[in-house]
Amino acid sequence: MAQNRKNVLSVYMLGRFSVEYGDQILSLGRNSSSKLIQLLQIVWLAGEKGVTRDDLAGMLYDRDSLSSLNNSLNNLIYRLRKVLAESGFPKSLYVINQDGVYFWDREIPVWVDAREFERLVEMGDKKRQQEKEAFQYYKKAEELYQGELLISISTENWVIVESLRFKRMYEKAVSWLGDYMKGQKDYPGMYQLYRQAAQVYPFDNWQVGQIESMTYMGRYKEAFLLYDNTAKRYSEEMGLPPSDKMLECYKTMSRQFVNRPDVLKNIRAELREQEDEKINAYYCSLPSFIDIYRLSARRSERNGQPFCLMLCTITDYEGKVIQNQEKLRVRSELLRKTIGRALRRSDVYAKYSASQYLILLTGVGEENSEVVGKRICRNFRELSGKQAEVVISTDVTYAGGMGGMLDF
Repeated sequence: MAQNRKNVLSVYMLGRFSVEYGDQILSLGRNSSSKLIQLLQIVWLAGEKGVTRDDLAGMLYDRDSLSSLNNSLNNLIYRLRKVLAESGFPKSLYVINQDGVYFWDREIPVWVDAREFERLVEMGDKKRQQEKEAFQYYKKAEELYQGELLISISTENWVIVESLRFKRMYEKAVSWLGDYMKGQKDYPGMYQLYRQAAQVYPFDNWQVGQIESMTYMGRYKEAFLLYDNTAKRYSEEMGLPPSDKMLECYKTMSRQFVNRPDVLKNIRAELREQEDEKINAYYCSLPSFIDIYRLSARRSERNGQPFCLMLCTITDYEGKVIQNQEKLRVRSELLRKTIGRALRRSDVYAKYSASQYLILLTGVGEENSEVVGKRICRNFRELSGKQAEVVISTDVTYAGGMGGMLDF
């Protein structure tokens, strides 16, 4: 962390953007994406090596539309000096041009969390042969990394490039720390490490490290719950199945779980549904749905009981995928509730993608499946309103080779 010393400018770019001078938080205005603020961020991030005029212009401007590069940069720096002086910054030239390279004025010492993070990772790389020293550097770097670089302007091209570079350094540090802690049998520390990484990057499989550390600590129930919640999140938010690493982690957990000394009474209590889960059809994660489907297929082979698989897809009024992600999210959640209320408690459903749900109906033939499909569509229209631009198409497949396509 930056030391709260007078006459030192502290700049935070990882997970947030803020500027402090001593103990005072300085305001640079509400528009965090303005070229004026980006110029500051680029110069601060460049540090002592500075940034050339061409590189600076390429980050800030569209070259094809720029008529006068020198005038634009000069005017921007003039405005910058005026704004900073009015914002409580000490008097200075702030940004200095030396032979076509722009630097932050050395009269005002500046500490930047992103640059400190990079320095710590580099020191960790150099000290890998001395593991204890490497651990100290990597750990400080990991603690400093509170989120992606300049998240509020993450779509700017230059930020995308720099953010990816910092992410790779973070991944390297966390992976090394995780392996080191595992070797030292510091499982609580290992869990906290991966927990923080999963909060920063929830879709980068860091949960695997969390689950692994839980199994080492004997926290099997929590490990299973985390796996299930992660699988649901991947399915519902990204439309993705669990990764190979997650599935392998699940198999490892299952092998460990077999050896638990719990009596049958305690295990049954863990398996029992909560009262609020018994109201509607059973909603589960996609991996759980796959297991239930395979078990139902085996039962059907044995006793001949029919069952069918339905695929409900949300589309717009033209039958196309809804492009507006917020509208799709709202419609998808509405469909989830509709399906749960329209089905029997013995039926099962799961989210397959951002716009699709799978339904498993047991003991249902072709005639009844049509009734179910129509009921879902009717209830959905009632809930979403007459103006809703949504159509639900339902694919029905039967055991024993029967199949068909129903459009409602």
